[in-house]
Amino acid sequence: MTYLLHIVAREVPANDAEVLPFLEQIAGATISIAPSQQLKSFRDAILKLFPCLTSYGAGDKAVENCPWADGPLADNFKGGYGSVAISRRHDEVIPHVLRIASDLGVTVVDEQNGAVHRPQAYQVVLEGPLEGVEVEVAATQLAELMNQPLPQMVLLLHSRRRTLVKKGLTRAQAEVYVTALRERASCRATVSAEPRKAAVKNGHKAPGNIASRAPSPPPARVAQVHQATSFDQPEIVGIEPDEQMFQAAESQRMAAASLVGSMVLLVLFMVLRIKSPFMMSFALAMSALGAMAVIRLAQAIGSGLLRTLVFAMLAFVPGPGTLMVAWTYFRAAGVLKENGLTTRNSLLDADEVRELGGRDGMLPSTKLLLALLVLAAVGGYAFINQIL
Repeated sequence: MTYLLHIVAREVPANDAEVLPFLEQIAGATISIAPSQQLKSFRDAILKLFPCLTSYGAGDKAVENCPWADGPLADNFKGGYGSVAISRRHDEVIPHVLRIASDLGVTVVDEQNGAVHRPQAYQVVLEGPLEGVEVEVAATQLAELMNQPLPQMVLLLHSRRRTLVKKGLTRAQAEVYVTALRERASCRATVSAEPRKAAVKNGHKAPGNIASRAPSPPPARVAQVHQATSFDQPEIVGIEPDEQMFQAAESQRMAAASLVGSMVLLVLFMVLRIKSPFMMSFALAMSALGAMAVIRLAQAIGSGLLRTLVFAMLAFVPGPGTLMVAWTYFRAAGVLKENGLTTRNSLLDADEVRELGGRDGMLPSTKLLLALLVLAAVGGYAFINQIL
């Protein structure tokens, strides 16, 4: 059975039902036009894997294993349209056709069932400067490459935030941007697939994701040497994990909770004149939380053990302890600002802290706070029962 696939290097209708009639219109209109660069790249890549029928000599038995139904295959590509007819080895050849086409931004239409295999769009995410490269050096190069203000690029690279710099690319184009960022801006970047947009279906059942079953050699490439790179406006998509910054952010959250809790207890005692054994146990819990904030900050900035223990014990002293915890909050905020993670003294969002720590679920600071509150409640209840 001969299996016919249409190869289209131009925009096709969003409605799958309209694609085949559209191809009938453009097939005749492009018959005398030289193939586009995308189709040339597609043709060369597929023929490298599966040589053309006309490349075999007379009497060469290997021709019996050639998957193509006709040749020369180069004659099947004109303008932005082409086709390939596969007579054998369908399960082997078709996944490669779909993968190469997707990498090059080319659409493949299955004549047999009307399935439309649209190309996967890719995006480029800036990860940070290359190892061993100073942030200021990389930022200067990056500002020139992306045509962005230098202070903004310095802040961006200091922040360790993963930043989307280009989207809507083919795989081959995305690799060009990654190379440009590495060679011209001394920066690391990665390529990731964009979420696919749902197409309007025509009622035919398309085959499964056959392209995913093909081996994944390096993506097919277009001529890239002088390809211009025009970047999008930088868009933050995540934060690179950093254990020290995670500890600083957690220290700030613990210190904030300790200060708020202490202020609430102070108001209850001094203003509302509420006296209860629970007050003492909850005050002790807030002091313990403040001491943990001091310890976390010490881990973030690499403070010595003796100094850490002295400052942590100071957090339990009424008055000076509150000042110690307040200093911890602002010192942790300063560490985060120095590293470009924030421009204010306010807390980082919980999701940002999770990304810094590479963690999911409840933050350790929240777990500790809940545990201390439970222990304080149990301790206050036990104290009351002992008195009674």
